[in-house]
Amino acid sequence: MSTILIVLFVVIGVILAASIVLGRASYEVESARDTEYLELEGTWIRYNVIGGGPPVVLVHGWLSSSRIWEQLAGRLAQRFTVYTLDLSGFGESDKPLTGYGVRNGSRHLYAFCAHFGLTRTNVIGHDLGGNMAVKLAADHPDVVGRLVLVATPADEDQIDLPTPLWLATLPVLGPIFYTLGRFVRPVRKLWMQPFVADPGSLSDEVIEDAGRSTPAAVGKTLSVARREISRGRLARQARIIKTPVLLIAGEEDQIVDPQSVGAWARSADQAEVCLLDECGHLPMIERTAEFNAQILAFLTGDNRYLDYVEAASETAQEELYADDDGAPREEEPEDVPSSSSQLAGTSEETREPAADSGTGGSYEPPNIVRKQGDRYPARNRKSERSITDLSLDDGADDDSRRARSRERREPLDEDVIPELPQDLFDWPDAPDEFLPRERPRTGPSEDREGGSGDQESPPRFQ
Repeated sequence: MSTILIVLFVVIGVILAASIVLGRASYEVESARDTEYLELEGTWIRYNVIGGGPPVVLVHGWLSSSRIWEQLAGRLAQRFTVYTLDLSGFGESDKPLTGYGVRNGSRHLYAFCAHFGLTRTNVIGHDLGGNMAVKLAADHPDVVGRLVLVATPADEDQIDLPTPLWLATLPVLGPIFYTLGRFVRPVRKLWMQPFVADPGSLSDEVIEDAGRSTPAAVGKTLSVARREISRGRLARQARIIKTPVLLIAGEEDQIVDPQSVGAWARSADQAEVCLLDECGHLPMIERTAEFNAQILAFLTGDNRYLDYVEAASETAQEELYADDDGAPREEEPEDVPSSSSQLAGTSEETREPAADSGTGGSYEPPNIVRKQGDRYPARNRKSERSITDLSLDDGADDDSRRARSRERREPLDEDVIPELPQDLFDWPDAPDEFLPRERPRTGPSEDREGGSGDQESPPRFQ
């Protein structure tokens, strides 16, 4: 009996020792090779810049890398200057032992934008990267022009991990389970299958990126972020954001509750909601054409991008139900791509609608709730009309609703670009950091204490 106890204690000791050693593993970039790196607060961050035009920053989520944006980045590069980066702890960036979470991520984003002199830039964030983008927009309103949140949780309770992946985040045994997944591809595939509605949509890059981090980066990023967004603290802080916001979620998302868009919509004054049916946590690879079209329509203010997807879908249905005798069909208009691949691809040229984005999207859009299938998604806060009210609107037929949803967004006068701070890491710590800030105006300024003045300032983000 004593021998069995001794063996048991030895095994437990070995497991604990291995867990401690693996949990303290880190990674530092040794050489930049053919890619570009930027040092932010002592951490080397891999980034890439393509295209030309108004700036767009793409922020990936947890257990991912900038490669998740490849198709969207290539499409946006035809109209915008696209900046992608691997967050600290993921992809090909440094993976230190500490410095993770929403607050630290937003600090890196601010330093990244300041390094390139980006103001009024469009920011697109996925998953926890969306939380970092919200924090950036709340803390530095002059940096963010338009904000897109993709499958972004508004509270810790909205995050639900599959059991095999949850085991890899445990405090003690998690490092062992994650290290096992790093070297065994079937385990990583088992982790990532719940991220998509159709297992066939899961790409090799997504599976590979899941194993390119470290146990410390994976566990601490999730645990710290959950604590920072708990009890809706970040959603309350988002109330001071005055920039237009697009909320995208998959109706079959098993990782982040799709109802999170409702919390963000209630926090934002200018919010549009898009729910994608038959889509999981990764709409950028599951519904590439429709996802890209929604992004382009929001950033440019031209809803003809949505018409492209609709026309492509109708064409596909016509081909599916074509007559057996092979009778010729009517040709599509020249300005509509013949397939959705042109919206998803990066090499094929299409006839672009005129850009209304100016210098980064400082114009005001109408508040639009786009109908998905036979339902309307979350409520539009500004119009104060609920989903039920919209769906039961007897005074408007489908044609009139479609006409209203395609109204053009007119640009406002060009905003004045503020000067950048001399010290990029001189972070504001005064209590008024989270108070609403007026944007620079070309006309007479309004007294801050005048204005609305009725709403209480949200609590400081901890």
